Amino acid sequence: MAVLKANENVSVHADVKERMVEFLREKRIPVNGKLPPLRELSGKFNVSLATIRKAVLSLEESGELSVRHGSGVYVVDKHGELVVETTILRPFRGNKTICVIDSFARGDLEGHYLDNFVLSETLQGAKEACLKSKWGLKVLSFVIGEGEQAILQKIAECKGDVALMVVTQHFLNLLDSVEKMGVPVVVLGPSGTKTYKNEVCIDLFEAGVLAGDHLAELGHQKVLYIGQHPAVAKTSYLRHSGFCYAHKKVFPQGEIHEIFVSDTTDSSKLRQLFLGAAQKALEFINSVSAIFISSEQIALTVMPYLLQHGVRIPETVSLVTLDNSRFAKLFTPMWTSIDLNRPGAAITAFELLSACDNGSPVSPFFKYFVPSRLVIRDSAVSWIQNKKETSVKE
Repeated sequence: MAVLKANENVSVHADVKERMVEFLREKRIPVNGKLPPLRELSGKFNVSLATIRKAVLSLEESGELSVRHGSGVYVVDKHGELVVETTILRPFRGNKTICVIDSFARGDLEGHYLDNFVLSETLQGAKEACLKSKWGLKVLSFVIGEGEQAILQKIAECKGDVALMVVTQHFLNLLDSVEKMGVPVVVLGPSGTKTYKNEVCIDLFEAGVLAGDHLAELGHQKVLYIGQHPAVAKTSYLRHSGFCYAHKKVFPQGEIHEIFVSDTTDSSKLRQLFLGAAQKALEFINSVSAIFISSEQIALTVMPYLLQHGVRIPETVSLVTLDNSRFAKLFTPMWTSIDLNRPGAAITAFELLSACDNGSPVSPFFKYFVPSRLVIRDSAVSWIQNKKETSVKE
């Protein structure tokens, strides 16, 4: 290999560093992934081993790489692009920190946080419990499909000081890795397609039953169900099956029209799908006397659209929603809704996690159901009253 002069050596070093940065940005090696041996890299970039060492040390100083002596050189999530950490409470000396594990699509962190009822209501309960016990509380959000290794590394770095509360199904495949670290973890479910040990569940089948029972008791034989497709996730399936079971039990010959929303992790695309559901709902208005929207996230797009197009609640149709978030009280009339009690589920999860000794798993197997409740307001009235008010209007 030719001998380089000092100024040429500086130029080559800068060039190699730039080429290595480009190499890393192309994600040929994932975050926390190990680089090939330095000799292999020197051959790849056609430079001396000394030049490669200087480039690596320079990239370590800038935060792109981490040199772990005796192990190798690893890629670092320099800008926190794959895992976003948000500290809410700091722990009292000696106490642990609850990490609420969440996920988002790349480039959609802000939209995800604005629309995420599950996370906000979980944090409400978790914050109450942590304040009382002087534990810390933070959110670890990772990029779906890219940030899995980065979040595992983040957890490994503080594994003796944290316990996990999982609210995203995209983390479920990582539970075995977390368990091997000895980190206590509870899943707030149901999530995914199977049952997990140490799961605190919102009883979504019961929630669907409560909605179906209520509309059936009010005499609504022809109803419209709006929600995610039952095949999308276990949560969607349970809400839908509970509602249909309860309604069909009272009205075997009744009609349940259905509008299903596809799944996506992009909040802007999700809003477009919700708007499409609203447009379809308008076509059913004259065929039904009541609507059950199985997520207030969907309801917040569908209902303003229907109101803008002349639909009146409960005069045109009765309405029941599911979630009972703060938004249910912002409309006139306020919505009859199923309260899923997510803050209560988070408090239960905290009690399980705080009972762990020395980072041991919560239990060999634990599954706890948090009951839902019907909150009756003014958006749902009897079918006879619907009929009378519609007649008067006509």
